[in-house]
Amino acid sequence: MSSLRTQMRYLNPFELHKLLINEYVLKHPGDTKLFQRDKSKDRNDYHVLKDNHRFLWDDKEPEKWEEQFAKKYYEKLFKEYCIADLSLYKENKVALRWRVEREVVSGKGQFVCGNKHCTEKEELRSWEVNFAYLEKGERKNVLVKIRLCPSCSKKLNYHSKKREVTRLKKKVKNKTKKKDAKELDSCHNTFIESRDKTEISESMEEAAGPSRLSQASDESPWEEHKPVEVKSREEEMEDYLQDLLI
Repeated sequence: MSSLRTQMRYLNPFELHKLLINEYVLKHPGDTKLFQRDKSKDRNDYHVLKDNHRFLWDDKEPEKWEEQFAKKYYEKLFKEYCIADLSLYKENKVALRWRVEREVVSGKGQFVCGNKHCTEKEELRSWEVNFAYLEKGERKNVLVKIRLCPSCSKKLNYHSKKREVTRLKKKVKNKTKKKDAKELDSCHNTFIESRDKTEISESMEEAAGPSRLSQASDESPWEEHKPVEVKSREEEMEDYLQDLLI
């Protein structure tokens, strides 16, 4: 005991504290399990987002900072297409979420199958799904779009047929473009012909101008020939097309 007191006399406060704890509390030197902090109640950003997550937020600004934090995260998500988890499709349970930035960059959900566990890129089809979910004890539903490969499309439509979103065929688009181009060319030719006729009539009036002035000598020659603002060819073409498209 005297040796321990002698040893304690030459220790600094921190070393003295460790010595007393090991001797009188733990009974075994070096055992520090009782000094480990309880981490069961620790919370990080993930826990805050998980507790305050909403699939859709309204325009109203939330009051709590946790909800404000979750809404700011929601505003950074991309909501054109969804990512789905079809692992429980036979039980008619489909999980959906919005895409994050790295998925948009890689094309996941748009150019790659939107199933979470699928990487197929060929023959993708777009589906419109009435997503019904339970949030904060309240049942909600919203229409969302998802792109899936043929095999994943069968899983999605396992219990009920969903509405497929299709696009117009390219041939139809090309025909309409050619038709519009022909109409525009015909309008342009009509405009050129009408302008040529106008220029000819104006040149004839200018040629006949001096003879009329000589006959009407009592009138001022500047009253009949007032300066007229002449638009350029580009301005008249722009005005013509603007009137045509209204």
